[in-house]
Amino acid sequence: MDLKPSLARILHGLLVLSLCIAGMKTNAIFAEQPSIEILTPAEWEQVDDSVERALTWLASKQQRNGSFPTLPQGQPGVTSLCTMAFLAHGHIPGEGPYGAQLQKAVEYIASCQKQNGLLAVIAPRGPQISRNTAHEIGVSSVYNHTISSLVLSEVYSIQGPLEAARLQAIIEKSQEVSLTMQNWPKAKKVDRGGWRYLHPFYDVHSDLSLTGWQLMFLRSAKNSGFDVEQKPIDEAVAYVRRCFNPEYGTFEYTAKTPDQRSRGMAGAGVLALAHAGLHNSVEANKAGEWILKHPFDKYNQIETFTQTDHYKDRYHYGVFNCSQAMYQLGGHYWKQFFPRTVKTLLANQRPDGSWPPENHIAEKKFGNAYTTALMVLSLGAPNQLLPIFQR
Repeated sequence: MDLKPSLARILHGLLVLSLCIAGMKTNAIFAEQPSIEILTPAEWEQVDDSVERALTWLASKQQRNGSFPTLPQGQPGVTSLCTMAFLAHGHIPGEGPYGAQLQKAVEYIASCQKQNGLLAVIAPRGPQISRNTAHEIGVSSVYNHTISSLVLSEVYSIQGPLEAARLQAIIEKSQEVSLTMQNWPKAKKVDRGGWRYLHPFYDVHSDLSLTGWQLMFLRSAKNSGFDVEQKPIDEAVAYVRRCFNPEYGTFEYTAKTPDQRSRGMAGAGVLALAHAGLHNSVEANKAGEWILKHPFDKYNQIETFTQTDHYKDRYHYGVFNCSQAMYQLGGHYWKQFFPRTVKTLLANQRPDGSWPPENHIAEKKFGNAYTTALMVLSLGAPNQLLPIFQR
């Protein structure tokens, strides 16, 4: 199957229309639906052309072992994001123009799993997870593990029985280690239900960024037919809600701690609640309004939204989270957010189809396969081809 994004958007629009005609949705609910009419057909063609150039560029950068270029400590997370970018636009491993390359990418991701279940190139080895590790490894290994587990679960969901024998055991082992990390002792009650780094880091043992990714993985695994208990998901959602700060009307990086606002965390909170079916929660709606007040018009500029200069925004990660989040909110959130974001992204795409590396010092080192994948995923939010992001 090679379902074109334009066809996917048309089918989605027809589905919404048919449900309304059938009287299956109230006017209030329908008003929140994300519209595909926010861009003209010509503008959608520009988006599709932009995405195709980006995917062509990404495909040209794939390494012989199936990975996409980044530092070793960014693998296989960056390769997973690149793979997900193709999946979000209708390309499937083993089929179509990128089928062979995507198959190699999936095989590379799967090959990175350690004996202890972690999906990361650089991570503690051995039969059990060791928490005695350097800070950089403790951070990167959990991000790699979670993002890669999510992508393998999505591939499993899309291809079903074709991938069962090869990926089932890997996903089950990934799930086991993720739940182990969630259940590690927390220094503070407010951190219960969340995830943080592999190593203990001060007395903050959960953060919204990693919790959002882990929650996506568990939801994806559950949707794919894996045995995932509801309790871990409920506890993760409870932690996400504790990260909402009513004083500022948005989500923060950690719960009940000094001001740590960012666009990335605003989007992560909204998206996490959407995965729990809480599309119209007070927290999500207020965070959506906060996002509208802090658009992405200034491309790749480091922004600070806190009362201090300590916590800075990551541009591309923020665009990705907010694009998915605003689609989930729909209505005026989507209508006001997406067109102006598209305008900025298309204006700053390089002639070769890529986007520049992240300006934030913590993420610049991962290169622009990473940022290009995030931008392709952002532009693909309305396609609804990845099960985990379907509304």
